[in-house]
Amino acid sequence: MRFYTKDYYTLMMSLGSASLYEPVIDKDYTDEEIEELYQKALDRYVEEERASYDEPPEIFYDEDGKPEDLEDFALEMAEYESRPAFDEEEAASDFEDIYKDNLENPDEDIPQWVRETVDPRILAMYCMPEKTYRKLVEEDEANEERFDALDERADEALEEMREVLPEEYEELMDNLDEMENTYVISFAAEGDEIELALEGWDEEGEEVTYKLRFDEVDIIENEGIEVHSSIDEDGDLDSDCEYLYSELYIEDGRPEVHLMFDNNGLKYLTFRCSEAYTYQERKE
Repeated sequence: MRFYTKDYYTLMMSLGSASLYEPVIDKDYTDEEIEELYQKALDRYVEEERASYDEPPEIFYDEDGKPEDLEDFALEMAEYESRPAFDEEEAASDFEDIYKDNLENPDEDIPQWVRETVDPRILAMYCMPEKTYRKLVEEDEANEERFDALDERADEALEEMREVLPEEYEELMDNLDEMENTYVISFAAEGDEIELALEGWDEEGEEVTYKLRFDEVDIIENEGIEVHSSIDEDGDLDSDCEYLYSELYIEDGRPEVHLMFDNNGLKYLTFRCSEAYTYQERKE
């Protein structure tokens, strides 16, 4: 990858991380005080959920100031007015699940120095000691400036890449773009072929399976892509691999494909090929 790099993605994912947390007093907390913090965080979460639940439907207006989709709005308003009472116990249970999940899987988008210095129980309830919080806010502001500069260069590079791309490869580039931010079902790199299957959605919002095949492949870089996927008890895909970004160049008359995945860490896959095939299947 030349511009949508690991550094670019990591920086993007870290932006605004402090905004998710509530500052609390700097001190060594006893177990009893941790319980008090938890109860306050729980109460705050429940009230925020209640406020969201009680928010009435919104009317949207076009450029001329005329209301849009009034029929849909009337249906939404009818559903809103007949909604059951807010379930406080369910909201509290959701918070407990979030807290437990955060303890088991700490937020990797906040810096390591935060995770190493703050009691994980405090972070799991989306709280943070004041000094740490202020330092993270300053870091967020610096990172945002740095990311804006990287993003501007990436936009320019993407435009340049598309300008010199031969017409016969424009559809491939469009398809690779469309598939970004989807989960990988399977990946195989055998002989001189690479095949991938991904789960995504088409323009109508219907669930589809994307399939890609590249022939006569010469791999330049493969950082160990290894996909494990399954269908959970609810029928949803569970995959340890997400396809994030792509870049496409023509080198020595052949397509050179650059891909980046989140596959138990960020990994690159770069190769040249002679043929590329992409298609999609509507899921039943």
